[in-house]
Amino acid sequence: MTDNKPKLLLPAGDTECFEAALSAGAEEIYLGGKNFNARLGAENFTNEQIAEAVKKAHFFGVSVFAATNTLILDREMALALRFAEFLYLNDIDALIVTDPGYAAAVHKRFPDLKLHASTQCSVHNAEGAKLFASRGFSRVVLARECSADDTDRIMKEYPDIEYETFVHGALCVCTSGMCELSAYMGGRSGNRGECAQPCRLPDIDGNFRLSLKDNCLAPHMERICGSGVTSLKVEGRMRSPEYVYGVGRIYRRLIDEGRNATDEEIAELSRIFCRSGFTDSYYKGRPGSEMLGVRTEKDKENSAAEAEKIKGELRAARRRVPVSVKADIRAGAVSELTLSAKGASATVYGDIPASAVTSPLTKEDVVKNLCRLGNTPFCVDPASFSLHLDEGLSLPVSAVNSLRRTAAERLEEKLQVKTKRYPERTAAPYYETVRETEKPSDGSSLIIHFVRSKGMPPRTFLGSFSHIYLPIDEYLNAQMAVRDVTDGVELPPVVMQHEYTLLEEMLIRVKLCGVKNVMVSNVGTMRLALKYGFQVHGGLHLNVYNSRTAEVLAAEGLSSVIISPELNIPQMKALSSASPIRTGAAVYGKLPAAVLEKCVIRDMNETKETLKKCEACGDGQFRYFKDRTGENIPVCREFIHRNTVYNPVPVYMADKIDVVSGGAVGDLHFFFTDETAEQASSIIDAYKNKSLPEGRIKRM
Repeated sequence: MTDNKPKLLLPAGDTECFEAALSAGAEEIYLGGKNFNARLGAENFTNEQIAEAVKKAHFFGVSVFAATNTLILDREMALALRFAEFLYLNDIDALIVTDPGYAAAVHKRFPDLKLHASTQCSVHNAEGAKLFASRGFSRVVLARECSADDTDRIMKEYPDIEYETFVHGALCVCTSGMCELSAYMGGRSGNRGECAQPCRLPDIDGNFRLSLKDNCLAPHMERICGSGVTSLKVEGRMRSPEYVYGVGRIYRRLIDEGRNATDEEIAELSRIFCRSGFTDSYYKGRPGSEMLGVRTEKDKENSAAEAEKIKGELRAARRRVPVSVKADIRAGAVSELTLSAKGASATVYGDIPASAVTSPLTKEDVVKNLCRLGNTPFCVDPASFSLHLDEGLSLPVSAVNSLRRTAAERLEEKLQVKTKRYPERTAAPYYETVRETEKPSDGSSLIIHFVRSKGMPPRTFLGSFSHIYLPIDEYLNAQMAVRDVTDGVELPPVVMQHEYTLLEEMLIRVKLCGVKNVMVSNVGTMRLALKYGFQVHGGLHLNVYNSRTAEVLAAEGLSSVIISPELNIPQMKALSSASPIRTGAAVYGKLPAAVLEKCVIRDMNETKETLKKCEACGDGQFRYFKDRTGENIPVCREFIHRNTVYNPVPVYMADKIDVVSGGAVGDLHFFFTDETAEQASSIIDAYKNKSLPEGRIKRM
């Protein structure tokens, strides 16, 4: 395999899967500990198992990455850093990280420990990659929604970081890192590794509107292998060893040979695991209803049968290091055996052979016994086997076996020392210190957000709000009367590389209109907004979970942030008090639950038009589908041609507003989605009067 080909990154949800990944030919393996990883449903690894796995992987020249890719509370930070210290001292090759605050703390304490920006970091453009590079990251895992063309554009625009792309496995319908479906609708946060997968459930009519087929880019490997991407990731820490090995060995073959998969290889991949087949729609830049799929009974039967086939092969497929053998068995001299591999050698000496009385030792006997390396990590390289055997000698089989065992043990010991990658790693004692903040405390400002300008009530209802926000495209299409009362725009949470120039042009236009404030929800647009001199604020999708993240965003130049709505009020208060910049919290609204690259509205209208010509959602109206409980789920078209799914149950705190007002959580944000102007007016009045709620609500 040539050096410019990408590496194969395979998953390990437990020790058996780890062995399967090694056997399949992984050059990189990712795994998780018992905490702080996004697959807490997997068996995962104890600290001792991680240390052993790293040691074993390094013996074979394989890198190991630890997934610490959940959002972390302030009170958990010390424990998470101690885990990072354990990983660091035990030679881990990199941490896969989502939380910006945690990443900053790790990088400050262990500056030579490599950081990889998780797919949950939502990197869709080169500016996002550049930002992570400036924070000390060595690799960016591109968002799964990135097309082949956009991936090429990103790497060309910013080549100074490693890029990892996702080639096979389960797809979330929501844009990477921007899903709250499980947290809002089931109380289990995907950002904390507890996703209940509500997107896999049918709606009330039995339609699976949000369940996607697994990704499979095996038909595109020739292009991918020549693209310059560093690593190809196979998803599956919740999958079996047979899955890891079966899928991994096929991608190993395709990378080595630099070719696309054959029809039979695709069929084999689907037998191993699929959901009504595979999809490559994100890669081709054409997401649509053909991506939808569920796990059928036939799929399960195929997987069970294929797993049985793979089990036998897996047992015999143990990864080994080829060794050269030099053996000397001469009359009157001690027997001698040298095993060599990877620049190291071990020489051992045994018994002096006797003269044979009846059956002399043959070369076949010696070769057969020296090649029995089954319980070792070695295999004999036939091209490097050298044996000198004098005729007419006798040596017990046990003596030959003893030579082999001792030489193999000593060579393994030497290679273990040699493969210690960071022998000088040491860490100073860790002390958690209280950080001083200089944030002014001047109570709570009221800030209001509208998805659609037609939902804005008359000016008399808006006078108490310090800032009024509209999405940037909605603002530019609004009437002058709307613009006159709007002083802020929200940038879209997803901006692909090919859309970046358009967004910059739109920002220049709103700057010329006199807009002062910009709210960003993605790392890739922060610096663009700062570039044009706006007051820049952090939105919901930045997932501010701890005060260290607020500190990181303050250092980027943000003026304020919205605390993650997943936190409860005591957690919000604690974060706000420790934050170096102004904070805020959502006190009303049907909050965004998922940002979708594919158009659910088009599917609901059963139109088969291509993406560019689709008019099913072009009018900007909210559409609804009923989930399996009969709840009306709001969906609306957003920037370019995305959909946002909203939580149908609004956060409501009018009757509890005293608990969070007065600066307790910072500014108070109101989010209006599908409410009419009249309904918005009534809700604003309800907050003024601290009225009790009507209907179903969600508390902070």
